[in-house]
Amino acid sequence: MNYFKTLLLFVVVCFVVLIFGQNVKAQKIQSDTVILPIKIKEHSPHKATVYSALLPGLGQIYNRKYWKVPILYAGIGVTVYAIGWNTGQYNDYKDGYIDFSKYLEYKNQAEGDGIIEPTLKRYEKLVRDVDFENTSAADDNWYKTRFKNGKDKYKRDRDFSYIILFGVYVLNIIDATVDAHLTNFNINDELSMTVQPKMNYSPVSGSTLGLSCRINF
Repeated sequence: MNYFKTLLLFVVVCFVVLIFGQNVKAQKIQSDTVILPIKIKEHSPHKATVYSALLPGLGQIYNRKYWKVPILYAGIGVTVYAIGWNTGQYNDYKDGYIDFSKYLEYKNQAEGDGIIEPTLKRYEKLVRDVDFENTSAADDNWYKTRFKNGKDKYKRDRDFSYIILFGVYVLNIIDATVDAHLTNFNINDELSMTVQPKMNYSPVSGSTLGLSCRINF
């Protein structure tokens, strides 16, 4: 029994010495250590904005939102393709409309006007297997209107594609800026919301039951 008490006392003493030794060691470390303030480098929304303005997608890379870059360039690629396609179609219909208008002047000239038949007939690229020498005046007016409408349509589509491209560029900058601001947004761990029932009384409506919402920061 005495042996057990002696062993228990020894364990207690060793435990106290161990704790005391840790405290002394901690005090010694604290006295010998100079604590320097740690500077936390904030994410710069200004840098994200400038990077995205200089090169689309660079701001997203700065924000470490790499998955957005392929989506951004897919949108840019589709828009650039649309610009090229509409520009090519606009040029074809514009050239066809100009050449066909000149051809109609030659075809419908009065006797003795001396208008030479145009050599450029780029409208034949737009409509094939049509003998314009034997078409009626109504058909000629219909084709002329068709070429003009095509020219105007593809010009509008080309201009709208440029607007979309500019919009993608602006959205790229806005997205990078907002992401950078959200990166610096700190949510307190102690943030909580309490919702509980509440009884209200009004002389007009009497007692009413509602909900009370309280947010703790």
